[in-house]
Amino acid sequence: MKNLYHSDIYKFNTPVKSYWEETSNEKLNLEKLTKNINCEIVVVGGGYTGLLCAINLIENYNLDVILIEAGKIGWGASSRNGGFCSFPPIKTSFKKLQKIYGKEETKRFFRNAVEGSKYTKDIISNYNIDCDVTGESNFIVAHHPNKFKQIKEQAEVYKSEFGIETKIYSKEEFNKFGHGGNEQFGALSYKPGFAINPLKFVNGIAKYALSKKLKIFEHTLVDKINKNNGYYTLKSKEGSVKAKKVVVATNGFYQEGLVPQLNSRILPVISNIIVTRKLTDKEIDLHNFKTFSPIVNTKNLLYYYRKLPDNRILFGTRGDYIGSDQSNLDRAKIMEKFFKNIFPDWASISIDYNWRGLIAMSQKLTPSIGKIENEEIYYGFGYHGVGVSSAPWTGNQLSKLVFSSNSKNLNISKIYKGLPKKFIFPKLRIFYFRLAVLFYNIKDKLNI
Repeated sequence: MKNLYHSDIYKFNTPVKSYWEETSNEKLNLEKLTKNINCEIVVVGGGYTGLLCAINLIENYNLDVILIEAGKIGWGASSRNGGFCSFPPIKTSFKKLQKIYGKEETKRFFRNAVEGSKYTKDIISNYNIDCDVTGESNFIVAHHPNKFKQIKEQAEVYKSEFGIETKIYSKEEFNKFGHGGNEQFGALSYKPGFAINPLKFVNGIAKYALSKKLKIFEHTLVDKINKNNGYYTLKSKEGSVKAKKVVVATNGFYQEGLVPQLNSRILPVISNIIVTRKLTDKEIDLHNFKTFSPIVNTKNLLYYYRKLPDNRILFGTRGDYIGSDQSNLDRAKIMEKFFKNIFPDWASISIDYNWRGLIAMSQKLTPSIGKIENEEIYYGFGYHGVGVSSAPWTGNQLSKLVFSSNSKNLNISKIYKGLPKKFIFPKLRIFYFRLAVLFYNIKDKLNI
């Protein structure tokens, strides 16, 4: 199976050295698949989507489910993301959504997006997960005076069209309880929204899944899927799983070639994160960084950042195009400059952590949930960097679809349903992305 990036980013046997790994002590001690076994349903992918799908299949339908993960549980984006529970999971404007799908379907999509955020909060509560929840809303910060009008319009549409609670703050107002710096010219808040430690969250879900007798196998990379007499056999190096139905929940780390119908539909994009050392209260006050809520700015190639519970600052943005360990280090140095340009009074603050992961984009620019035609293979992917709110919810929706085997029974916005188009000349996907980044870089420089 051929991947788009350097092999360094696909080291399934090695946990990524991140701040989350340093602050999460959970040891699940799960086994590797070393024999041939059978079940009704096999889920490929041990992140939010796969785990929630499996849990709901067991709890709601009493089905026999096995989950397999190429790395350790949550090895992919589920343990590496910034921990932002924000929405919606799209990379296009609501105006474009309305143009393509109509006003009512767009409203339904946003209702589903809000449901996703609330569902994540409910999981934390119902499964009794301690994952360092902070903040009570999401903020979008105008990074340039030109952008303040844009977020005011967005706040009004969110409120009037979608019933979302919003509030606008001037630069001076946000400076009092949010933060200051060189790229803060007012902000918009919307609810629901909060931040988490994503690794503690995914480990908490896994512990709950194990309490429901879900059989989980880690470090089990599927090399091939064969079909015979209506059954699927998923083969790894040391064992296999035979099942009636297959759920593919691998998002940006999908292995091309595994399911032909899914090939060339996902554009995995690298996103990088840096985390500072702990700041003193006096240092925090230099930019008046008060809020613990997650923040994104209005750049086309957005920055996302937040204050962590121990007074570190997490800062993330688009990653490199290569995926090697060296390119990750190089990108971290560039990101440090971005960060210190925004917050110049922190110029001497050192960076303690840097890591990266893959988010899944598609031509649809929204998530995709469905069933492959004439097969018992199901999929959920394409969260466009907004997986904390949308991936668990997708897992729940997938469980209903897997049980019924009929996508018409799935009572969600049709914007989510079905596969995105394949990329033309899929080997050029990274080149297409480079062109898009170049275009958006120009827009950001011109502040348009």
